[in-house]
Amino acid sequence: MNLTGGIAWHWLAWRSQARWAKTSKAIEDWLLQQASFSKLGDASEKPNLLLIGASAGWMMSTQWLQQFARVDTFDIDPLAAPLFKWRNGAALKAQSVELHCHTADALQDLPALLKSHPKACVFFDNVLGQLRFQRPASAWQHVERDVQQIQKQLKGREWGSVHDRMSGPTTETILLSDELPVRSIQQTDQQWLTQLKAQSPWLDHLTHSVFPNQRDGQGVSVENFAWNFSPSYRHWLQAGWVRP
Repeated sequence: MNLTGGIAWHWLAWRSQARWAKTSKAIEDWLLQQASFSKLGDASEKPNLLLIGASAGWMMSTQWLQQFARVDTFDIDPLAAPLFKWRNGAALKAQSVELHCHTADALQDLPALLKSHPKACVFFDNVLGQLRFQRPASAWQHVERDVQQIQKQLKGREWGSVHDRMSGPTTETILLSDELPVRSIQQTDQQWLTQLKAQSPWLDHLTHSVFPNQRDGQGVSVENFAWNFSPSYRHWLQAGWVRP
């Protein structure tokens, strides 16, 4: 199964909606708190959004998307566009949000895309953690360089991302009724992994440098989420919102 798309992936995601619901709600709450769009002109003017790696929006907040005047989605999976429209099209249309879904590699064409949408916000929807699978395992330094290059291309732009930080098996079975782990500010990464009941080794998705350092003068709000992917497998998701 291709975990970046395809019919098997969408079937799994559809069947897993109840299991993933708590994480989806946590991401929605976070998104609704982050985006002020304060740098995009008049407060009454709705901005546009470039949603990269949208898939079918299985864990994307429709309520958050309704804040925008126009949403352009991008995904290499040919099934993503029709499924995204099926899941979100009516709700966005009801709020007069223009929806345009594209089958394209937005990461490959990012400079041109940003140039053609100079004022749009950008959100990477669980895609940056997949970059490591596009190169051999030994090429991890190239992956980190790719991530840093994306960050440079976005300088001066309002943008955000939710992505895999790490993932792996758990020491205990995760029940649907289990509360979603919440990371405290004081916890170290190792303490957080222990709370996630991570069974070593976990996969590092090489996304530790996605967001600018605070010393760069950019306000970055970073949040950590647990994603109960299956009864015996968890993802550590990290999310952040960057303002120019």
